[in-house]
Amino acid sequence: MTAEARFDLLDHRHTQDMWEITREWRRTTPVLRPMEGHVYVSRFEHCWDVLRDPATFSNANGMKAVEMPEEERSLGEMDPPRHTHLRRVMRASFTRRSVEAQRSFTRANAEELLCELRQRPAVDLVAEFTDVLPNLVTLNLMGFPMEDAPQVVAWARELLHSDWPALNRTERGEGLHGAFPEFSHYLDSLVESRRRPDAPDDMITRLARCEVEGETPSATVLRTLTAQVILGGISTSTNMLGSLFYRLLRDPSLHRRLREHPASIPAALEESLRVDPPVLFVLRNCTRETEIGGFSIHGGERVVVGISSANRDEAIFEDPERYRLDRGRPRHLAFAGGTHLCIGAGLARVVGCETIETFTRLFDVGDVQLAPNFHFEGVPVFLEWGPARLDVQFSRPDAARSPSAPA
Repeated sequence: MTAEARFDLLDHRHTQDMWEITREWRRTTPVLRPMEGHVYVSRFEHCWDVLRDPATFSNANGMKAVEMPEEERSLGEMDPPRHTHLRRVMRASFTRRSVEAQRSFTRANAEELLCELRQRPAVDLVAEFTDVLPNLVTLNLMGFPMEDAPQVVAWARELLHSDWPALNRTERGEGLHGAFPEFSHYLDSLVESRRRPDAPDDMITRLARCEVEGETPSATVLRTLTAQVILGGISTSTNMLGSLFYRLLRDPSLHRRLREHPASIPAALEESLRVDPPVLFVLRNCTRETEIGGFSIHGGERVVVGISSANRDEAIFEDPERYRLDRGRPRHLAFAGGTHLCIGAGLARVVGCETIETFTRLFDVGDVQLAPNFHFEGVPVFLEWGPARLDVQFSRPDAARSPSAPA
């Protein structure tokens, strides 16, 4: 494909099958304009150049197709210095200590869910496990009442599948509050309740009591930030787990190795993030005339940072198309990088490792298998990668070992 050819980056039917074409782009035209107003960057070094220069490649407005009011921008829709101040507040809830505290919760809930599922002969592992567990962990970290989790997740899914992510509105109204008044009212009430002196020390409480440059953020800002944490991990962690489970279910030798050598699980997760990143690319807005790798980019154009391509860059990774545990923990861009490095990356890694450890401990090789008629279909989202479903069957009702049984 030449730089003048058209490739629709906003159509999942194109982006879900980009591996071969991005390999060709890396070889012949590493920076190109595959569709009007969009420049795709395919090599690792060029992607990193974009990610670490927020002044030239702005993240303001994120994926929105309309200009966003300042107060309604999430962290991913801001630039420094406002982004820097609010990210510092958010980071206080994603410290190593806070994230590590979620290990036991993740493990216990993974065991409970898996032992329930194994009572049935066949299930969709995405809908009933990998799409459930990460959301429970996120809501627990934030301090949501667990009894509210199903409703909160339902609201979040309704929001993500509406016009709001692109247009900041639906037919019901403008902004999060106008478009989803019930969800917004719930978030506002929860934040307000955390202003009491006896409120628990959790993420929502810290947000409710925070100050930015000596001022208390408005209710709109606090609502937006609270919603962002829920929305930010609702599909990416599902994709991350789904891709690794799909690989485990197709590769008995990998399942056996992780079961017998659980110390290899972190490397297995990192290699899966490299080869099958949950997000295929992120977008930045070019603020001035510039160039990348000798290719001219105009102010106002959108720069597409090709995460999935950079993670398979031959200049960085030996034998890049192969999944290999001997890489250790390869440097990759699955969580983006620079100023906008994913704030939940540490939590995602904890959830991933604990989930895979629990699964491989409870189930031996062959205890869980893909349904005979299973056909892989990717999630129908233009910038995401992962299985839309994983239909599996259990070899016997008692396949899972008791959680108390020795590993």
